[in-house]
Amino acid sequence: MSCEASSHRGADELGRGAHAVVLRRKNACGRDVAVKYFRKEMPALEDFSFATKLLVHPHVVQLFTLNATEGWLSMEAVDGFSLDVVLLRTGLLQEQQIVAVLADVTAGLAVFHAHGVPHSDVKPGNIMQDSRTAQCKLIDWIGQQQESCSLRMGMPVGTPVFMAPEVAGFPHTHCVESDTWALGCTVLNLSSGKLPWANADKHGRSNQFMAMWLAAQGRAPPHDSSRWSPRMRVFVSRCFQPNSKLRAKAQDLQADAIFSQFFESD
Repeated sequence: MSCEASSHRGADELGRGAHAVVLRRKNACGRDVAVKYFRKEMPALEDFSFATKLLVHPHVVQLFTLNATEGWLSMEAVDGFSLDVVLLRTGLLQEQQIVAVLADVTAGLAVFHAHGVPHSDVKPGNIMQDSRTAQCKLIDWIGQQQESCSLRMGMPVGTPVFMAPEVAGFPHTHCVESDTWALGCTVLNLSSGKLPWANADKHGRSNQFMAMWLAAQGRAPPHDSSRWSPRMRVFVSRCFQPNSKLRAKAQDLQADAIFSQFFESD
């Protein structure tokens, strides 16, 4: 990928967060790539090497080049938006749309889980959807080196309101099944428009610490499943199994009945 390692020119901002900004640029070969410029921590070289060699899949955004000296990472550019932006722009997703998202995301997660590696931050903001095809791809995987560094400071990586019990509680243990819990939280977000644990107490209050405390007790975020099909209720219940050893992995979820119903309807 020598072209991706070359200098970049021309840019459109695709997004920004607390630690980085992502720009769409033309590389030296004239190819559109997304370039993530880091303000603070860079991905570890070991994690990057693993991702470029083994995490190659149609539903995982491909990484190209890591330039630790200049502080940027180039990756595949998706012509679309993350699902949190889609949610804001178009409103709540219907169940069939959510099932299509789940089919893509479980396929992408299965690649991670086949190597015993969790994504560690599954949420709508880390799922890109192609505007033309509606195909979804996972982005922003958190590597083992980054997680280890965070844990040494006593903090788990990830997004608190999407954290599974074993992540939210001490000693903050991430496993592949933690992604499954976060996938259940993703369904709640896409179907309601509200973040998990929104209005979690009788006073309508919620915060990250409360969300982590409640999740650590093995409690799933409150949600209204009355408009869901029976198969969606079963799918989400499999995601919210409190015991991670009994919770479904991505490979298990790929065989869930909800997908056979979805593909038959097509």
